[in-house]
Amino acid sequence: MPYDSDRLTRLVQTDHTDEVIDLENELAGRVLRGSDRAFEELIRRTLTAWTRAYGGPDQPALPGDLLRRIIAVARAAAGRLLDGLADRAPGVLLDGIGPALAMGVRQGADFVRAAAGRRRRTPAVPRASRVLRDEARRIRDMVVERRDRALHLLHPDRVSRWSHMLAGLGAARAVLPAIRAHIAWVINTAVHEGLDAVVRATAPLRVWVSEADACTACLAYTGRVVKVDEPFPGGLSWDPRQRRPHAPAIEGPPKHPSCRCRVVPWSNAWRTDSIPFPEALRREAERSIGYGRARPSESRAVRLRAARELLRTVDDLLPAVEARARAALRTGRFPAAA
Repeated sequence: MPYDSDRLTRLVQTDHTDEVIDLENELAGRVLRGSDRAFEELIRRTLTAWTRAYGGPDQPALPGDLLRRIIAVARAAAGRLLDGLADRAPGVLLDGIGPALAMGVRQGADFVRAAAGRRRRTPAVPRASRVLRDEARRIRDMVVERRDRALHLLHPDRVSRWSHMLAGLGAARAVLPAIRAHIAWVINTAVHEGLDAVVRATAPLRVWVSEADACTACLAYTGRVVKVDEPFPGGLSWDPRQRRPHAPAIEGPPKHPSCRCRVVPWSNAWRTDSIPFPEALRREAERSIGYGRARPSESRAVRLRAARELLRTVDDLLPAVEARARAALRTGRFPAAA
């Protein structure tokens, strides 16, 4: 039975990606356990103590025992919170690797069934690689390193204003998104190892699939097809300033922290009743660039440069995409509705 490219795209970019995000969030919840609220409360209590002691956050501190006590209490509380995270995170993340590998195998099998129109033998779930296990354990070192940096900022010799205190507490709290990013990296790597087992068992090719609103670098890969044993070229991006022509080849995603791209099995023998799946992915990536669908982490300037490159290099753009890109370059911004 012929496959439908739109259905395959929804399966990978929405259904499968949402499952991965749910697993990431479950693991992050087990690690963090309300740590964000705890840091909010710590900052509030410390600000209250500072205001009572010195009259307000705009007032400098007076050297002495009172200042040292305020700093000591804040340092101890921040240290306890981060020590708890450092102790808890590796075990939770190691526990998540097995389900992530199994998810990758199952999602790969689901994709092959939808694309090929028939069920194939599902390979066994692979064992976690040593590199993957080491990355899971490394989360403790990451937390400890960032903890020490934050406590360094909270040393009595470095705090004489509320802004100094807030910088140290902010550095401690910034460990939380770093933990989430590390969890996402490890889990998506594990999912990809599971997918790779399906690729090698079922298809001669593999195709890169990015998220619909991925960054300009990942969108440059989406729809690209390589043989099973070939890597993808390194250093690609729709933004010319981010290209690295001499970058080494890469085996596959995740390409960067918080990257949820994946590589799925592919065969040109699979029949379609519409535009071929890799071509549909490329078209969707061009639409994302032309419409300026940027995430908060990507600036307007990056997306405008990508839109200019799109117009310069692609001859068969869809008319609506071309019109949006040209309008954005003319006005210097993308329409809010895009």
